[in-house]
Amino acid sequence: MLNLVKISSPNCSHGHKVYLCFMKYLKFGLCSAMILTVLSCDEDFQLTEPYKPIPVIYGFLDRTDTAQYLRVEKAFVSEDLAAINIAQNPDSLYYQNTFVKLINKTKNKEYTLSRVDGTTEGYPREDGPFAKAPNYLYKIKTNAMQWSGGDVWQLEVIADELQQPVTATIESVSDMKFTFPDDNTKQLKYFYINNHDFQWKHQTNTKVFNLKAFVFVEEVDIATGTSVVKKIEMPITSALPGKDGSGEVFTNLKVYNSGLYNLLHDQLSPATGIERYLLKIDYQLIGGGPEIVEYFEVLNANTGITASQEIPRYTNLSQGFGIFSSKHKLVRSISPQPPTLDSLQAHPLTKDLNFK
Repeated sequence: MLNLVKISSPNCSHGHKVYLCFMKYLKFGLCSAMILTVLSCDEDFQLTEPYKPIPVIYGFLDRTDTAQYLRVEKAFVSEDLAAINIAQNPDSLYYQNTFVKLINKTKNKEYTLSRVDGTTEGYPREDGPFAKAPNYLYKIKTNAMQWSGGDVWQLEVIADELQQPVTATIESVSDMKFTFPDDNTKQLKYFYINNHDFQWKHQTNTKVFNLKAFVFVEEVDIATGTSVVKKIEMPITSALPGKDGSGEVFTNLKVYNSGLYNLLHDQLSPATGIERYLLKIDYQLIGGGPEIVEYFEVLNANTGITASQEIPRYTNLSQGFGIFSSKHKLVRSISPQPPTLDSLQAHPLTKDLNFK
């Protein structure tokens, strides 16, 4: 009997490792903007405008995903209602009679997205002040779209409460390819003191990269013969700028094997009666468009002890707040060469973990 367990490394948000968790940060940052509260004071003047729904939209096109999702919500200023009450009212979060379109300007193709419940799609809203149900997203299957890297896309959102459509236009990021480890590299040697020089080629419209690894370790119960495969996430780098230039360029990163040993030591414990096997390591590279870089440059520009109290805002939408961009994902699966086992069994960090 074989089971799969995923273990996430606790290093998702050290400092401003932005791109590693950029989807998580975006969800938090934009949802925080969903409710705008007003401080009351004694001065006799109007602090707020009359009710006006403010669109809050975000989405990332990715041809490597099976479906594309966009979140379309609204915010508004209220003098009379507490923010916590607004947040719990779905009518305050979503537009009615909303139409979401993606237009491929390069191929002159137009696609209408369908409204779905994110929870049933496997994307539940995180716990917090906002109503968890309904959890509306707008979806289209990727195979229903004609799409190449570098295509220009326009987002268009129409709702009854909006006098004008919300639009945004981007150039989708192009394909990427590992040059090391390349397609012929199936195994690598993982000695603690060694490192590997990862390299990939890409177009200059991909501006930022995130590289992380998923380490697969099988644990076998000697007495029963049952086994479980643990999938352990290992962050490597985030917010890594892509190389500038023209046409196709190459970006490099030195990946230290010591990170693997530290991860195994931190995530696994010595256990009697269990044998462990290092099966493989999947390296996941994600490249993002320039809008992602600009979003976090604005977000981080007003932080620190010298910052003002003004909340930084970035949007590439024609109105409202949010971000529309694109990303692309690569995965390279590598197995450890046999000498790796000798190193795991001998190194002080892993010698008690019973690797075989």
